[in-house]
Amino acid sequence: MLGAAVIAGLALAGCTSQSAWRASANSPVFQPANGNDFLAQTSWTLVRWTRPNGSVRPVPTNDPRNRPITITFTREGAEPRVTGFAGCNTFTSSYTVAGGQNLLLTSDPVATRMACMPADRAQIEHDFLAGLIRITATSADNYGDPRRISLSLANGDILEFARRIDPVMGGSTSHTKLVYVNSQRVPCDAGVLRTTCYQVRDSDNQPWQFWYGDIAGFQYQPGSIYRLRVIEQPVLNPPPDMPAVQWTLDSVVEQRVVGH
Repeated sequence: MLGAAVIAGLALAGCTSQSAWRASANSPVFQPANGNDFLAQTSWTLVRWTRPNGSVRPVPTNDPRNRPITITFTREGAEPRVTGFAGCNTFTSSYTVAGGQNLLLTSDPVATRMACMPADRAQIEHDFLAGLIRITATSADNYGDPRRISLSLANGDILEFARRIDPVMGGSTSHTKLVYVNSQRVPCDAGVLRTTCYQVRDSDNQPWQFWYGDIAGFQYQPGSIYRLRVIEQPVLNPPPDMPAVQWTLDSVVEQRVVGH
């Protein structure tokens, strides 16, 4: 189970180099992401985790029982945001691209606090979130239109990602819609996987329904009913029992605190 305090602890314990980069925000190498940000509006799946000795660490795959680790780069206004799924929990942070090529997180990742089982999944989530604040180098197959990126970590690990469908697409393939999100996530079944789901509906006179996917960029807090504007777009070859569309937060229209 990882929360903001845990992630902050990871940063203090193992990321002196990243802290130094943040402290030198006025340095020419530390600049806000701009038009040369090759990661803006892209989404990625972790496909390979290589140890310093060359061995490969198993990573979750794209099926309902073993949901993959993902990372998405979007802009909320002028601020570049990074969101994703770390193995059990969703997370969010801010980022920059130094020198036009090197990814740096500019705030510690803040994760939701769902229980993480089994133990190996909890460990991989812990190591992944800790690694994101210890990135030492970034490489891509094509900085103009990347399809593969690699992140080198301070401990020598290398994380390789494959491009997913982009979080925001133009034309008729995506559109915005308004949805309500209930004040509590509830137990649900995604295939054989027991997990928790959002309860959503399109209008306040409809019954609540399960939403088995994520809402990218949404920082959910239990105890509030939300009305969100989301960007809905199709998912290419979705896993069985998972939505054929994905949602990315466009804006929070309303948030109303309710009693438990």
